Amino acid sequence: MQLPEVSGQAIGISAGSLTPCQRKTKWDFRIATDFRVAQMLKHPTPCEFHSIAEYYHALLLEGDPSVSRYVPQPFLLTIGKWQRRYTPDCYVVRDGKVDVVELRPRAEFDERRRQALEAFFRTHRMRFVVLANEAVLSRRCEAWNWQKIVQTLVLHQDLVTSSVERELLDDVFRRGTVQLGDYVLHSDRASSRPQEIALLRLLHQGKVSADLAHDELGYHTELTLCG
Repeated sequence: MQLPEVSGQAIGISAGSLTPCQRKTKWDFRIATDFRVAQMLKHPTPCEFHSIAEYYHALLLEGDPSVSRYVPQPFLLTIGKWQRRYTPDCYVVRDGKVDVVELRPRAEFDERRRQALEAFFRTHRMRFVVLANEAVLSRRCEAWNWQKIVQTLVLHQDLVTSSVERELLDDVFRRGTVQLGDYVLHSDRASSRPQEIALLRLLHQGKVSADLAHDELGYHTELTLCG
C-alpha cells in the first residue's frame, strides 16, 4: 500500500497478511529484550512478551470484560523504501472493534511513521494506538492481581464450575456485597476450590467486580454484582 504524502514524503507500508497470528521471537531478540512467555486465557497459545509493560498490558486486557481476545506480536509489516520490518505489540478486539497497539516509553513514536500506520490500518478498519509504558506500569497492583487470577484459572481449566457459578451469582445478588473469604476457606482451601475457581471466573467474565487497583487480592476482597 502506498500512502498519501505525510510531511512531504510518501511512506509505503505492506503486509503479507493481516490475519493476526503471533510472530515467534527470534533467539537474538529474546536475549536483547526483557523476554517472557506466559499462558493466558484470551489467547489460545503461550504468549510472548518483549517487556514487562507488554506483559502487564496483556494482564490488564484479561481483566477487561469488553476485550474478547488479543494477539501479541500480530503482524509483520514492511515500511518505507528501505523495507524496514515492523511488528506491532498487540492486536486487541474490544467491543467488536480492533486496536493495533504499540507500547513505548512516554508514548514516543516517530510522527511520520505513526501517521502512516494510522492511515494504513484505517483502510483495514483498525485503529493504530501508541500507549505509554508508564501508563501501564502505573497499574502495577491491578496487573499483579490479574496475574494471580489468570495463573489460577489456567491451572484449573478442566474444573467444571458452571452450576457453582450460578449459585454464587444468586448469592451475591441476594447479599449485595460479599467477601472472597466467605466462600474460600483459609483453613481448608482445597475443599472450597470449586467456589474459588467459580468466583475468579465470574470476575474474569465481568459478572462480578472487585477493587483490584489498590489492594492485593485476598480473603477480604469484596465482590459485588456487575450491572
